[in-house]
Amino acid sequence: MPKTYDFLVAGGSIAGLTFASEAARRGASVLVAEEHDEIGEPEKCDGLVSLRGLTKYGYPPAPDVIQNKITSAVIHSPSDRHFAVNASSLDVVVLDRSAFDKQVAATAVSNGAEVRTGSRVGRLVQRKDRVEAKAGDADVEARYLVDATGPASSPRHGILPAAKYELEGSWVREHVVEVFLDAAKYPGFFAWVIPFGRHRAKVGAAGYGVSPFRALDDFLQGRECSVLRKVSAPIYVGGPSPRFVEPGRILVGESAGQVKPTTAGGIMTSVAAGVIASKWASQSVQKGDPALLDRYQKEWERTFLKEMRTMLRLRGIFEKLSNPDLETVFSAMATPRLIMKLSQTDFDFHASALLGALGMSGLLRVAKVIASAEVRSLLMEP
Repeated sequence: MPKTYDFLVAGGSIAGLTFASEAARRGASVLVAEEHDEIGEPEKCDGLVSLRGLTKYGYPPAPDVIQNKITSAVIHSPSDRHFAVNASSLDVVVLDRSAFDKQVAATAVSNGAEVRTGSRVGRLVQRKDRVEAKAGDADVEARYLVDATGPASSPRHGILPAAKYELEGSWVREHVVEVFLDAAKYPGFFAWVIPFGRHRAKVGAAGYGVSPFRALDDFLQGRECSVLRKVSAPIYVGGPSPRFVEPGRILVGESAGQVKPTTAGGIMTSVAAGVIASKWASQSVQKGDPALLDRYQKEWERTFLKEMRTMLRLRGIFEKLSNPDLETVFSAMATPRLIMKLSQTDFDFHASALLGALGMSGLLRVAKVIASAEVRSLLMEP
């Protein structure tokens, strides 16, 4: 006979593990099936996150999970003009993502969830009141499948080829994140350097139609370093899915598109999704009321949807900019007033912060660069 659960979580991602932990804490029976042999591996995320958001949702990282504290962010234009934003008050850190995922998995197990590694969900059958599936070699049934496998499970636009190297180099600045804009080299995205220790960094690149490893090799020309690890890690920038709940299926994290369209960062928004979804899913099962599940999307969107839409509009503008356009926009941003405002903002809501810091005059300068519906809509935002 198949073993029965309230929730079968497909994928041991941070969203899936958070959901499992919170649902188990609320008394639900939960199985997490992770296809890889180890939680958190392979580590594809760079781990840049604000402590404020994780603490707000009850999952602050343990001290030994934090690899670095970020005090500054430097933005480079295509011609290598640059400005720095003081980030020392923003509580931005770099996590060892593998260790953080293991931390949350341990919490889920201590709350009563089962976590099985080397166990892929397959042969899924939707019945009227349950789902039947294979979790590895085992037959299981559950009231709901919780999809935490990533955007590939629900194919849609917005997936960019990306790659990163973990490396050692004397040029790495220990507490300084760097972003390099170049529409020719990284169309629709950028290259980045995220330090995770003394002279160690996670260096990545992404863009439409590029070979990210070739782009990284070109970026590192003239920067002496020793590469420790290479990771192919496509990113999703297409915005939230229209529906987080389908018959017998609950989407969380990247599966629901709950990552920032501007940077592809999604640790905090995915943790929030796991916490919120588990609350309403558990109540739905306990009360036998499937309609309660709709409150999951409504609650998540109350906090994040406006910011996500702003990010999508900014992305629509950014993707149209040539390098000369980027230089002009860069000039509009590189003002003492804007830099000071960005240093006092909320890392998790950076799009709204950028618009507020630019002000009407800055937005008008951007509008002169590219006359688009996106810019006009931003000017009309309340």
